[in-house]
Amino acid sequence: MRISSLSLTLDGREITDFSKFKENEVEHAVTVEHFNGEDVVKVPKKYGFSLTVLPEKGADLDWDAEEDKNDNGWTVIVNYVGGGKVVFTGVHLLKNTKNELDGKTAKEYQLDFYASNRKVS
Repeated sequence: MRISSLSLTLDGREITDFSKFKENEVEHAVTVEHFNGEDVVKVPKKYGFSLTVLPEKGADLDWDAEEDKNDNGWTVIVNYVGGGKVVFTGVHLLKNTKNELDGKTAKEYQLDFYASNRKVS
């Protein structure tokens, strides 16, 4: 599926300068070893995704500082071509990976997030 738009709402500001989106797999159950063999146990779902950010000139954001004041979680909306939509709420930054700067390629960050909820419509 192709994405038509992706936005992250951060304290009333809408950020859209992302170049890549990858949703993490969702685990429904895990295998547990017992003395008598293996068993499968259901686990709470964990939602997460990665975004690659290409900041617009002069619009670089300190993602670590923003997460420090992120008490209620952000909202991320992914709209797909054809009308599908996924809304993540309670979004928090898990990891911020800054890419190497060499003066030739664009500055970009890979951001890993987790979310409390995921709703498909």
